[in-house]
Amino acid sequence: MEEQKPRKWSPLLVVLIALVVILAGALGWALVLLTGPAAPARVTYTIGMAIAVTGAAYQTDGPIRRDAAVLAVDQMNAQLEAAGSPVRFQWTNEDTTGTAQGATQALQLLAAAGAKVVVGPLSTGEVSAIREFVTTNKIVAISPSSTGVAAAIPNDYVFRAPPTDIPQAKALAQLVDGLGYDEVAVIARNDDYGRGFADLFESRIETVYGGTVLRIMYDTAATDLATEVAQLNTNVQTLGPGANTAVLMVGFEGDGLEILDEARLQPNLRGVRWFGSESTRRTAFLNESAVPQVVQFLLDVQFTGFFATPPVNPVTTAFEQAYIAKYPARDPKKSPYSYYSYDSAWLAMLAVLAAGKYDGEAIAKSLPGVAEKFIGASGHKMLDANGDAIFADYTGWRVVRDATTNAPKYEPFALWRFATEELEFFA
Repeated sequence: MEEQKPRKWSPLLVVLIALVVILAGALGWALVLLTGPAAPARVTYTIGMAIAVTGAAYQTDGPIRRDAAVLAVDQMNAQLEAAGSPVRFQWTNEDTTGTAQGATQALQLLAAAGAKVVVGPLSTGEVSAIREFVTTNKIVAISPSSTGVAAAIPNDYVFRAPPTDIPQAKALAQLVDGLGYDEVAVIARNDDYGRGFADLFESRIETVYGGTVLRIMYDTAATDLATEVAQLNTNVQTLGPGANTAVLMVGFEGDGLEILDEARLQPNLRGVRWFGSESTRRTAFLNESAVPQVVQFLLDVQFTGFFATPPVNPVTTAFEQAYIAKYPARDPKKSPYSYYSYDSAWLAMLAVLAAGKYDGEAIAKSLPGVAEKFIGASGHKMLDANGDAIFADYTGWRVVRDATTNAPKYEPFALWRFATEELEFFA
């Protein structure tokens, strides 16, 4: 067999091949220099929302709060785009209808969609219902309006943008006593929020100020509260419907309107001063075209309460302007918790970015550090050991008619300072 000899390459061919390789490499580098490196792939993270937009409790306020969170997502995406970042956020809301069952279903749907951080739910009853589920599944839930002490639990995946009801109950009891009322008939929701607030208020009135409280807890599922209001009327009679007796209502939109509509028919209840928890500061109560007799009743009884105060700062002002620009038919001031919804969405997104990955456990660990440095539309969001905002000042409000328009409104008249627990009345 003839032995094959090694192939000899022509020197010219070798030179040509080398030139081709060099030119190809040079062309590749030229393309990189001209066009830049390939853009990183787009990464989109979900901000779940479990916010009630229907149902008796939140049908008026809920959409205002949801839209504030949506505004935050839009603003973050605009900033990320301007920075050339590949990260984007998308929101999806599941309507909880303001119920424990609805909140549970909403979180299950959001979990199935892959959400690892959620803004909501709104109420303490809803938060209590989803607590075990989000903690087990490592889904961070940031409530913009739950304040009940029953949900103040450490080492879970629930965080809350407002403080608990402890400072609010202190402020309200101090005001009630300061105005000379030491006999108080309370009517409150028989749920985590209502029981917690009633307990705190009663303890302050009786233990600190030496007053007397008689209370009624009503079924939140009831649509007819005539019997409970009749008992409230009896309790006022027992306390003595005089100058030192008052009523406190702890309710939401639907049940609150039912109570007020029944109460206006009771002489004893028309003749005493009424106070309300922060959950009663809602536009639905002042809708004169829908409930004119309720509005007049609130004016007659000088309906009064407190609300955690969104401070006047550049962030607050910018939020209000952006909100009205995006939703011209709505005013965030009509639902003060919209400020907290906005901040909750910002906290959620910043915690994702700080974590560096879309992972519930990592987000939960990064959130306290983010909150400590965050000052939003509702103020500083430093969290306590239970994951709740530590502090806020509280503005006292009362229902009056506007001197110019004659329309009913919530007028601020006092400020309770968290740091000193002092009550200051405006001039």
